[in-house]
Amino acid sequence: MAAAPFERLPGADVTERFASLGIRAGEEADLLALRTIALDHDVEVWVYFDEEVARASTVEDDLAAFEMVPEPDRPFMEIRRFFAFMESIEPGFAAAMETKPVVAKVVAVGDREAFCACVLVPRPYVKVLLG
Repeated sequence: MAAAPFERLPGADVTERFASLGIRAGEEADLLALRTIALDHDVEVWVYFDEEVARASTVEDDLAAFEMVPEPDRPFMEIRRFFAFMESIEPGFAAAMETKPVVAKVVAVGDREAFCACVLVPRPYVKVLLG
């Protein structure tokens, strides 16, 4: 059975829809579960490695501020790219997480405007802090 599009999940807004998936700001979430949510519901999950950056700015501000910084050197990464990067330097990374889950703190959930086929569209996102 295919997962429901994010817009069809129960809830009146982004916060309630993420809550229906068990994702709430201030709580912890498993990275593998977050990756599955990103893939199944076509949402962005941003993994941050620096608490100050994660808490002091928006995803849009961070993308603009670090635009010229190579992605592996940024203090954040979109979860699909994070897993691909980790697998490239540590093969079996995702499989290892099945036996030893890694959790991250959910810093925020929301919508941001992003380009999709040259049109600005709202993109639901989760911002988490790996620590």
